[in-house]
Amino acid sequence: MIFNSFSFLFLFFPLTLVGFFLLGRKNRQWAAMWIVLASLLFYCFWDYRYLPLLLASIVFNYFVGQRIIAENQPHRKRWLTMAIAINLLLLCFFKYVNFFIGSINGIFNEHLQTLQLIVPIGISFFTFTQISFLVDAYYKKVTAVNFVHYLLFVSYFPYIVAGPVLHHQEMLPQFNDPNKYKPDANNLAAGLTLFIFGLSKKLLLADNLVPIIDSMFAHDQPQFLQAWIGMLAYSFQLYFDFSGYSDMAIGVSRCLGFQLPLNFNSPYKANSISDFWQRWHISLSRFLRNYLYIPLGGNRQGQLSRYRNLLLTMLLGGLWHGANWTFVVWGGLHGLYLCIQHGWQFWMGKRAEAPHRIIDGATRVLTLLAVLIAWCFFRAPNVASALDVLAGMIGANGISLVSEITPFGSLMLITGAAIAFMMPNTNEIVLYFDRYYKQGLPVFSMFRLNWSPTVSWGLLTGLLLALCLLSMERTNDFIYAQF
Repeated sequence: MIFNSFSFLFLFFPLTLVGFFLLGRKNRQWAAMWIVLASLLFYCFWDYRYLPLLLASIVFNYFVGQRIIAENQPHRKRWLTMAIAINLLLLCFFKYVNFFIGSINGIFNEHLQTLQLIVPIGISFFTFTQISFLVDAYYKKVTAVNFVHYLLFVSYFPYIVAGPVLHHQEMLPQFNDPNKYKPDANNLAAGLTLFIFGLSKKLLLADNLVPIIDSMFAHDQPQFLQAWIGMLAYSFQLYFDFSGYSDMAIGVSRCLGFQLPLNFNSPYKANSISDFWQRWHISLSRFLRNYLYIPLGGNRQGQLSRYRNLLLTMLLGGLWHGANWTFVVWGGLHGLYLCIQHGWQFWMGKRAEAPHRIIDGATRVLTLLAVLIAWCFFRAPNVASALDVLAGMIGANGISLVSEITPFGSLMLITGAAIAFMMPNTNEIVLYFDRYYKQGLPVFSMFRLNWSPTVSWGLLTGLLLALCLLSMERTNDFIYAQF
C-alpha cells in the first residue's frame, strides 16, 4: 500500500483516523496500539514476509535500550557495541551481501552465486532510527520508554517506508501528550492540505516527467540536448517524488495530531554544497552529522582530518542509498565538493566578505551544476552509463535537435523548474499555520496569493485532489522507498 493509492485514501487512512480518535476518548494506550496495528498492517501490504524481521528488530533494540539505561559502566558500552554490530550486520546482509559478491566476482573474475534476497522495505530507515535511539540511551539522553510507544516510534506508518529518519525526542514526547489524542480541526485542515499538495507533486509533476526521462535516456549515448533535458527532468522528478512523499507523510501525521519535522527546504536554491545538504533530506543529513561525522572527529583535529571525515561520511551516506558503485561515486563526489568548499573557506579566512548579488547568483548556479553532475551517477544503472551521460552533457556524443519531447512534456518540465526555483515549500503551510492562523492572518504566500483555510482555497485544493485521482492508476512507486 502506498499513499498515492485508492485503498489508502478511501479505506486505510479514514478507518485509522476514526479508530484512533474514538479510542483516544477512552484510553490513550488503546489508541496508540491502534496506530501500531495500523502501521504493521501498512507494512504488511508492502511485503508481509519481513514483518517478523521488523518486530524482532524492535523487540531486540528495545530490550537492549532498557539494559543500557539501567546498567552501569562498563556493561552499558558492551550492550551498545553489541547492538550496533548486530543492527549493521543485519542491514549489510540484506542490503549489501549481493553487492559484495558481485564486486568480488568482478575484481577477481570469480563466479560466486548471489543470494536470492528481497531487501526488507524501510530497513535502512528503521535501522538508523534505532541506532540513534541506542546511542542517545548510552549518553543518558533517554529515560525509560513505554514499549507500546517505542513500537509506535519505530513502525509509525507515515515514515516507515521512506523516512524521515527521526530522533526519539521528536516523537516519543508527543505520544505521551494527552492533547494529541483529541481531534483538532486546525490539524485536519493543515494536514489534508499538505497531503494533497504532496500528492500533487508526486502524481502531477514527478510521474509526468518519467516519459521525458525514459525517452531521453533510451539512447545509449545521449547527445547534448538529450543529456541535459534528461538530467534536468530527472532532477525535478527526484525532488518532487521525495519531497511529495515527505509532504504527504507530514500531512497524514498532522491529521492524527503528531508533528513530523520538515525534510526539505528548497534545496535547488542552495548557494553551496553544505547549504544543499542543510536543505535536502534534512533528517538524513542530521543523522550523518551527529552519528557519523562528529564521532569520527568532525573538524576537531585540524583541516586534513576534517576532509577525511567529510569524505568517509559522504561515501558511507552514498552507500546507504543503494548497493551499487554508482551510489558510492555519488557520495564521493559530494564529499569532494564539501572538501573543496571548506578548503576554499579556510583559505579565504577573514578575507571572505558578504557576496555581491551577482556572485551569490553564480554560486547558486555552480552548486546546482555540481548537484546535476552527481545526479548522473545516482540515476545510472552503472558507472559506464553515467559517464556516457556526462559525455553527452559536454557535447562529446554530438549535438542534435530533440524530437521525442512533446508539448505536454515541455510544459511539465517548465512547471517543475518554476516550482522548484521560485515557489516556497508547501510544507511551510504547517509552520505558518501554527504561527499566524490563530491570529487571523494569512499563512502561506504563493507569489501574491495568501493561503488560509478558506472556502476558495478549499475549492482549489479539491480541484488538485480531483486531478490527482484521475492520475492515480498510472502512478509509479516512490523512488526513495527502494533505499
